[in-house]
Amino acid sequence: MKTHAPATQRSGHILVIEDHPDIRELITTILQADGHHVASAHDGDMGVQMAQRDPPDVILLDLMMPKLHGYQVLQSLRANPATQRSSIIVVSAKAYASDKRKALDMGAVAYLQKPFEAAALRAIVRQHLNKAVVTFWGARGSIAAPGPGTLRYGGNTPCVTLSYGGAQIILDAGTGIRPLGVSLQAGAAGKPLEVNLLITHTHWDHIQGFPFFTPAFVPGNRVNVYGPHSAEKPLDKVLRGQMDPEYFPVALGDMAATITVRDVAMDPFQVGPFTVRAAYMNHPGMTLGYRIEADGLVVAYATDTEPFRALLPTVIRTEGVAEFGRGQDQELVELVRGADVYIADAQYSPEEYAKKTGWGHTNYVDAVTIAIEADVKRLVLFSHDPMHVDAEIDRKLAHCRELMAAAGKSIEVTAAAESVPLEVFAR
Repeated sequence: MKTHAPATQRSGHILVIEDHPDIRELITTILQADGHHVASAHDGDMGVQMAQRDPPDVILLDLMMPKLHGYQVLQSLRANPATQRSSIIVVSAKAYASDKRKALDMGAVAYLQKPFEAAALRAIVRQHLNKAVVTFWGARGSIAAPGPGTLRYGGNTPCVTLSYGGAQIILDAGTGIRPLGVSLQAGAAGKPLEVNLLITHTHWDHIQGFPFFTPAFVPGNRVNVYGPHSAEKPLDKVLRGQMDPEYFPVALGDMAATITVRDVAMDPFQVGPFTVRAAYMNHPGMTLGYRIEADGLVVAYATDTEPFRALLPTVIRTEGVAEFGRGQDQELVELVRGADVYIADAQYSPEEYAKKTGWGHTNYVDAVTIAIEADVKRLVLFSHDPMHVDAEIDRKLAHCRELMAAAGKSIEVTAAAESVPLEVFAR
């Protein structure tokens, strides 16, 4: 049996939870030869304890085991913030479709049938090591909109995480950053956290959750904040102003974590494994969009923005202004060019935009057009209007998919929904 590793494979921390000693040893041998660090547990209870003590990148989980069977292990690990980011692959001899569906419904990312080929094991582990996960903690624009009509897509204002290779980057600090902070701190299990946060701009809906971000209050934690220098003030001063005693009872300087605030220049910069490039968006004030790359994976986050091609003809009545606007929009097109995921401002319908031209947001038809021009792989509709209930977002999503099909494009279109992760696989 050949056990050499593929040249492009990223090594990872793997936990094998398997009661059969021969299979446990076989899996361990194959993956160690590929350069992975492999730990193993011989029953479900031991596996849960090991995973929670030292969360792995990938867990290979049998279903039929003593003490705790595989479904119980899945349930326990998915309920614990410390192991929510681990990719759990069920490896089982059970061939029933109902068992496969149940495992996937409970949080497994894949199901590998026993007996398996070594190549199949390597491939599935490699795939899930070389993936990123985008999670939406808040997708609502302008103001939080909790209530029975927004349960599926959520009511929190912008906050998104991108996780890859054991690292994570946070995009924006709207009200969604509060539940994210609770989850991060619980998952830290008492260990110091280092958090990296990119802010697009300092309108309230993008920063109002920061004073409630739990990791910022914990001694020993580090919180690195990146964002634009406003028209008059550095980012640090804007954040301090938000927490002035007139508005909030705790000052930024009273937070117990070490907080570092950096103004973003236009040069690409590195945040852990992520290379970040910024570009200015067409939105009131100084607003950035971000292109984030890691090992060939590309996620573009470009909200809030208003296409020049739509806005300029309404304020300048000269020949050629629409063409000039399209030229100005090329900076946005190039920022998101070829992205695996393009998280796009799609706040308004065309009818709403006609009444709100100049407010700094995009109608969803223009979002589709830009996604097509940029040849992205997946378009995510974001910055949902606070007046839009779930059923209205469903209609917006359906219309965007119809527009893509009519254009003959295979670009996948989804609508950002809180707590619904998107997996992005390396090409």
